[in-house]
Amino acid sequence: MGFLNKKKILEIFSRYSVWVLPSVILLSDIIVRDEILPTFKPLQWAFYILSFIYSVILYSAAIILLRILYQRTSKIAYYIVFSLILSFYTLTLIGSYGYYAYTGIMPNFFVFSFIFHEPLNSWTIVQGGFTKSSLFFGSLFFLVLGVSLWFTTIKQPLKYKFQVPVRMGVVIVFLAISGFLHNNTRFNDQVYVSDTNTIAFLWRNLYNHLTGDSLGSAGLQSRNKPRLPQILSNPNFNVLFVVTESLRKGSLGVYGYERNTTPFMSKFALTADRSQYFLFKKAFSNSSSTLLSFPSILTGVSPSQPVPMTHTYPLFWEYGKSANLSTFYITSHNLQWNNFEGFFKNSSIDFLWDKERSGLKVFNDIWIDDRETVKEFQKHLSELKTKGKKFAGVLHFNTNHFPYIIPEEAKVFPVDSVPDQYDNSVHHMDSLLEEVYTYLKKEGFLENTVVIFTSDHGESLFEHDYLGHIDSNYVETVSIPMLMYIPNSLKESINLQALRRNTERPVANTDLIPTIIDILNIENNPAIKRYSVNLEGRSLIRDVYGDRRIIITNNNEISLYKVGISYIKGNYHYIMNLNSNPSKERLFDLSKDPKELKDLWADTTEENKIHFREVVQDCGVCVELFTSQGLQYKPAVEDLETAELKKNSLKPAAF
Repeated sequence: MGFLNKKKILEIFSRYSVWVLPSVILLSDIIVRDEILPTFKPLQWAFYILSFIYSVILYSAAIILLRILYQRTSKIAYYIVFSLILSFYTLTLIGSYGYYAYTGIMPNFFVFSFIFHEPLNSWTIVQGGFTKSSLFFGSLFFLVLGVSLWFTTIKQPLKYKFQVPVRMGVVIVFLAISGFLHNNTRFNDQVYVSDTNTIAFLWRNLYNHLTGDSLGSAGLQSRNKPRLPQILSNPNFNVLFVVTESLRKGSLGVYGYERNTTPFMSKFALTADRSQYFLFKKAFSNSSSTLLSFPSILTGVSPSQPVPMTHTYPLFWEYGKSANLSTFYITSHNLQWNNFEGFFKNSSIDFLWDKERSGLKVFNDIWIDDRETVKEFQKHLSELKTKGKKFAGVLHFNTNHFPYIIPEEAKVFPVDSVPDQYDNSVHHMDSLLEEVYTYLKKEGFLENTVVIFTSDHGESLFEHDYLGHIDSNYVETVSIPMLMYIPNSLKESINLQALRRNTERPVANTDLIPTIIDILNIENNPAIKRYSVNLEGRSLIRDVYGDRRIIITNNNEISLYKVGISYIKGNYHYIMNLNSNPSKERLFDLSKDPKELKDLWADTTEENKIHFREVVQDCGVCVELFTSQGLQYKPAVEDLETAELKKNSLKPAAF
């Protein structure tokens, strides 16, 4: 009786084995993403259903291939293909849902793009997907799928009328859906079922790579060290830059975000002496790529300026060394990435501590745990205090970078979505800042230390159908926090009134070096002025006027990210997107539309369009872009005086 039962069970399993994989994929998705799927909009449901249809067709093709190999060719070929198909589906499910359980999001274009371009630095992402529970269920699925595939493929292929036309029709449908999903992949993150999601994003990255439309960079080069004099000013104060990664202004409670993501910063803003604390409300990055924005912070050179300036102009530490300050750079980052190590090699850093020197393992993305970096920072400052040395240093975090991994005990918000995960990273960043502040206050450093806090760029959390920062110049990726603390000892030597006025005006990360040069009182030295006079940034302790222009770009000879350019001037944000097909120009009024939901470009006259482009006609990167797209950026008139009058009569009032 038991034998018959086993035989019956095997017959039933054999008959229905073909449905095992589609059922597992669909049920796994419904169970794992039970809170996300009900929030889908009708269009997202359409893509979801289409992705499942694609999954079924893909699996059917795999079965047909295996059956043909089993019946007609060597069994070695069959077992090789069988193993590859079984491994693909197992790894896809483990990776997709394990990663989802770990980060709150499905692997997307950014994840796969990172793996493509940083294969040696992708362990965190892989590790995030392969948790203990995912490995257990993955092993179970491997066995079940292996058995079901075996029973399915050892059967004789089905015979039916019009076999060839039907197969050709299926192939055509398969290719049509493939092309459709391929073209819509970037705009439907988190929608597809696991195997379709993996195929679509891998295919999209491969397509970008083969067509040259890929993310990438030439990287930083070793610098030609500038010669700065030793200016014996011996300032009786310290300068500290605290820079974090991918921290967007819009998710900070101190800037009005609905969640209390920054309890420390918000409390400090309320209790701090207004003559010491300055929160800049309109701060922007010059790039949404770390590769360009971080060098901009340290040099004051905009990525829209000639690239040789980045590799020949002094860095923050060199200005500090000129003023006879001890220098340090303490960072969680991997400085081998894009040759930052070579770029910083001769930059007058007395003490350097990074991921490689720490010997610590990767924690978030390719970088180490920021809590360890804070410990090293405290240790080094204690040594400087013992030696009685004043310093110019940089403390560099990474907590807010994708995939937003933080210590489990630091999570304060339930994670049901990507913004939840990100908000937890912001809250953790705030707690790290509180720890830094508490230490500085306890050890007496706040009495004579200028502290500047900012981020290299922002982050998109599915605004404008995108997650990440590299492929976007929208406001959420370029609007950054910036705050400054001025100690009582410098109140008399700094124009605090101008600094306060500038908190209401557009400022940029390129303004920080001119500000430090001014605070160190070395701006009038001829050797310093030779460089500072050419910087696009402006000192924030002098009045910065509201009609200034801030250019944002991710593409020059250092960075090959084909995003386009944008600029902010007055209330307006002009964007030229290269990463849409076809390329598009956009225009937003930030005073009326701070989230950039209403594009004004279609309603802009042709004359005004030319004048919006004309604003950046002195920018080589911008002109090259306009020329490559066949866009007119100069008025088509010979009389310059007439052109100027016409421009003034047409342009918006804020310009």
